[in-house]
Amino acid sequence: MPLNTDSLSFALTYGGTLVVALLMFIGQLTAVGILLVLAAITRLTAYPIQAIARAFSRQDQS
Repeated sequence: MPLNTDSLSFALTYGGTLVVALLMFIGQLTAVGILLVLAAITRLTAYPIQAIARAFSRQDQS
């Protein structure tokens, strides 16, 4: 395979594009994963708060 400057620049540009796309994909997966973890932590901390609020509202009704 002859290596002229046109084919070399095309290969480097194509490879660079694939690397950037892969990095963007990994970044999006990381961002979605962080958001899911934050949502889970928020939901898990909401359960005790709701239980405490229900306990206080029952005491007020009595």
